[in-house]
Amino acid sequence: MKISRGAGWAATISLARVIGGMALGLALVALPAAGQSDSKPKFKAIWEPVNYKEDLKLTNLSFVSEQEGWVTGEHGTILYTKNGGETWTPQLGGDPQSADATIDNPRFVNPTHGWATQNNKLLRTTDGQNWGEIGKLGDQYGIWVEYTFASDKVGIEIRGDLAQSQDSGKTWKSVLPQCGAKMEVQGLTREVACTLKSVHFPSPMVGYAIGTGARALFVEKTIDGGQTWQVFVTPDVATENSTYFRQEVFFTSVNTGFVTMDDGKILTTTDGGQNWHGLAGSAWGKIKFADPEVGWSFDRNKLTYTVNGGKTWSSRDLRFPTNVVAFSLPSRQRGYVVGDHGMIYRYRVVPIDYTSKGMIEAPMMPPSSGPTLLELKQMQSQAVTVPNAPAEAVQQPSNPPSATQNSSPPPTNQNSNPAPASQNSDAVNAAKSLLDKFKIKSPF
Repeated sequence: MKISRGAGWAATISLARVIGGMALGLALVALPAAGQSDSKPKFKAIWEPVNYKEDLKLTNLSFVSEQEGWVTGEHGTILYTKNGGETWTPQLGGDPQSADATIDNPRFVNPTHGWATQNNKLLRTTDGQNWGEIGKLGDQYGIWVEYTFASDKVGIEIRGDLAQSQDSGKTWKSVLPQCGAKMEVQGLTREVACTLKSVHFPSPMVGYAIGTGARALFVEKTIDGGQTWQVFVTPDVATENSTYFRQEVFFTSVNTGFVTMDDGKILTTTDGGQNWHGLAGSAWGKIKFADPEVGWSFDRNKLTYTVNGGKTWSSRDLRFPTNVVAFSLPSRQRGYVVGDHGMIYRYRVVPIDYTSKGMIEAPMMPPSSGPTLLELKQMQSQAVTVPNAPAEAVQQPSNPPSATQNSSPPPTNQNSNPAPASQNSDAVNAAKSLLDKFKIKSPF
């Protein structure tokens, strides 16, 4: 995708945040002075409680940085922190006596634009603070399985079909009536339907929805923001009953991804979902990566993690006071988990002699050597949706699917004043230089 020079300011600002975050992560690693021994650790990793002081069942969470995030829960609750959980502010609910329905499934594409669900109602914020109902999820019976947003406008929802929203979730249109493919089963050619369970977008345009059918993994892929989909099938990696259980998907780039199967298998692809193979280790439940190297999965209080891009996986049982029901991993140096009775624990790296009440020992992730996936994704989103860029400056990939050829160009801001070309050129060149320095593929 070609980005106009007007996108330079967005990329430069985002890259400044990336480099600042890297410096902070590297500062956590103590390098020995000349002549000193490196045998004694200087730092350790811990989990420590940053609980909400009410007896609420917390359901989920989403962090957009190490410090800023939202937690959802029963009794119509959305909690907010901007200081890494030191304090929590109820934006909605927070009262155990409230009769309001449980809120769950927060999804944020940046610090201001987010969504959450309350049964089949879809709630939205456009400032990170105030919430209102924008639409509904589900088919005619209100049934839905999963949803996500690729940008502040475009959302994808798994119902019995795949549906897309282009107006931030206000309305939804079916874009894939049925997941399925022709395949060979016991030597016979059959049209096999699949049941989709999970969806993830590593970039605003490229996304994956996965499910199973006839013991096969089905991967639906889009390269145009969800308007059209192509299916890939990997046989004999699922169980007979996989369609009744969840599988989870996460991509660390547009081509490299991971799936956790309902029987604990971990599968990976490096060619955009066309081919998959199994990895050593096992994991159940959601899988999330902070960056291309460090990824976590939780099964109640069992943490399964990788520090080498999924090549190997290790597990650790942790002594939380109640089961973990959801987690967020904004960086390899910071993570959060939630559970019942207002439980919120924070993962971080501290000096070796640090102590705190309720502290739990944790495996230490290696020092950071690059930006987080959250930072990269937010930078991509800003570059694709530059408010001052003329419509003709954003070009579709060559030979786009036919479904995209009839789409209208994005609206332009007629009242905007684009920066001078020379200024934007310098900004883009600076952004390219930083991307090259840290071996990040340039979007320009």
